[in-house]
Amino acid sequence: MQDMSEGGFPRENGVKVASNCVLKAIEGTWPFAEQYAAEIEANWEKAKAFNSNYFNGVVYLTKDAWLVGSEIHATLIRTDFKSYLYWRGQGFPDAGVIDGFGSALIRSSDGNFMLILQRPGNVNHGFAYLPSGFIDQNDVLSDGSIDIGRSVEREVDEEIGEAGSSLQREEGFIVARVGVHLCMAVPFYLPMTSQEFVSRVAYHNETTDDAEIETVVPIGHLDDLAPLKVLPHARALLEALLVAR
Repeated sequence: MQDMSEGGFPRENGVKVASNCVLKAIEGTWPFAEQYAAEIEANWEKAKAFNSNYFNGVVYLTKDAWLVGSEIHATLIRTDFKSYLYWRGQGFPDAGVIDGFGSALIRSSDGNFMLILQRPGNVNHGFAYLPSGFIDQNDVLSDGSIDIGRSVEREVDEEIGEAGSSLQREEGFIVARVGVHLCMAVPFYLPMTSQEFVSRVAYHNETTDDAEIETVVPIGHLDDLAPLKVLPHARALLEALLVAR
């Protein structure tokens, strides 16, 4: 594995526009998960007792990432949610991987970007962030390539349902590396105002038994971020976009 702390973006922190994200699932196990198998299992039993919503599904973590021209290339390995959860709970120690995932960068007709707040019982409860989720087996194609755009669209559908049906995907990606996190954001144009979107999401939540999010928070200026507890990668990405406003 190459050292992702050296060699420039995306091995170093930053925010860049990319024309494409070329991702590939590779064979192999995660040595960290094998080394701490007993601790992971014990932590998982405690986590399930605390939160019955947790499900130990397949997730993919990024083993290496590099820049080729205007494209981000990356290889990913398969693990499970309980191993990720233990890694996260330990403060993301050096484990030979980083946390790479796709996010939806939604821009409304009145120029605001949409952050969401998750409901209790979800892994990001208490934080404002861009709609996003784990890369899982549904995103891996038969040749091992990973469709990150499809991953993001699936997460948007899970989190906001019909409220996101009018989203129009735009070209390219905006990629943010902050510490152990690599966010590959897919830009979407929302052909309605931010308040109309907030109302649609509220209606979705009222008519859905298992709604994942509490509300949407429109962000139009840097000052809008100040009162929020924003996940670091989402903050870095939005600050880069909003600094000129």
